[in-house]
Amino acid sequence: MSLYFATFLLLATGSIYVWFRPQREEKVYLVCWVVTASCLCFRYGQGTDYVTYHAIYETIPAAIDLSQGYICGFYPEIGWRLLCAAFKVVHAPFWVFTMVLGLLEMLLLHRFIKRYVPRKTAGLFLLYPVLFVTYMVSGLRQGWAICLFLGVVVPFYLERRWIAYVLGVLVAASFHRVGYAWLVLPVVYYLPVWMMSVLTGLSVAGGLILQVGAVEQFLVRLLPVYHLKQFLLDGEISILAMGERLLSFAVVCGVYGWTLKRKKVMEERTMLLMKAYMCNVCFYMLLSGSAYYASRYAAIFKVLECAVVAALVADRDWMAKMAAGFFFGLTVLMGCKNLQAMVVNCEYEQLGVRFWDFPYVSVFDQEKIEEYIPYEKRLWRKYEIEVEDQRLWMIEEGGTARPRGASPNS
Repeated sequence: MSLYFATFLLLATGSIYVWFRPQREEKVYLVCWVVTASCLCFRYGQGTDYVTYHAIYETIPAAIDLSQGYICGFYPEIGWRLLCAAFKVVHAPFWVFTMVLGLLEMLLLHRFIKRYVPRKTAGLFLLYPVLFVTYMVSGLRQGWAICLFLGVVVPFYLERRWIAYVLGVLVAASFHRVGYAWLVLPVVYYLPVWMMSVLTGLSVAGGLILQVGAVEQFLVRLLPVYHLKQFLLDGEISILAMGERLLSFAVVCGVYGWTLKRKKVMEERTMLLMKAYMCNVCFYMLLSGSAYYASRYAAIFKVLECAVVAALVADRDWMAKMAAGFFFGLTVLMGCKNLQAMVVNCEYEQLGVRFWDFPYVSVFDQEKIEEYIPYEKRLWRKYEIEVEDQRLWMIEEGGTARPRGASPNS
């Protein structure tokens, strides 16, 4: 059985167990956190974008250059380049970089879950499909940015510390630019929930309008920007993803309304997290014409779903039990779907591999990766593309085309 799938089953089993034995929460959560962190930190060569980020890492010069071009010009974002450069200075290989990064992400995740998720094991389980397997294992930059947001920036939002919040968002966005979308939350904070519901409806309408051919052509001619062209002309709609967002949102809203009716007054923290979570649907539906852009901008808010759901089902009345059952089933479905997507994107499917037997390759047996994919060949092919695309060789002394210490045979 795949370690990724075994970890997923452990989280699912732990969530069910502590539902009936809440007094065992701390011990069960600790075991689940350690296993999840180990699965993340000790992997090698696996994850949809792992090899791409390895290639980017090799292109980063083993020195921090504070020139204007380095700070403003190159891809990826400055925060990621500086983070990579810090490890390159001490000659750390990429697997050490991902190991340390994974541990820091899990610690940040723990900080968020401990403070804001009543059922910690369930919170970790709910985050598995949307965050762990999709971004922490695969999309490294966005995964790191989201964990920074959850562990560091969310408390500033809840405490109305807006200067610290904006600075925190800018730091997180320096690792992935989708983080700039978090700058809407200081405005969202002061909007009532009913107005956020109205904005959600307007987002659905806006998303439909943006898919009209005449509107697409007009916007492209008005703003001939690369990403806008990609979004409007080359984007594809994912009915499954759209349906999942809307259905889960409808269930959350139903439980929220039921809880508010019973208690008369909603806990402030839950209300604030609910409004931030609603941005998930607003962004997804507005950008629904391109599943690629919609999922990236929606995911950075959808990760708050775990805290909202855990708070709303805490009373365990019949509505809460139904909602808990729904989200458990949905998480199982989406977890299996995203694990299978990783199998396909890593090109293991042609070997007859499925998500339940996806082979786990660890940093202690790195050569094993070659049994499944030509990792070294793929790495340096992507490296050449990244060097040419980024022009990072211009930072190196003498304009050499390959960073110091890197070679196809290394």
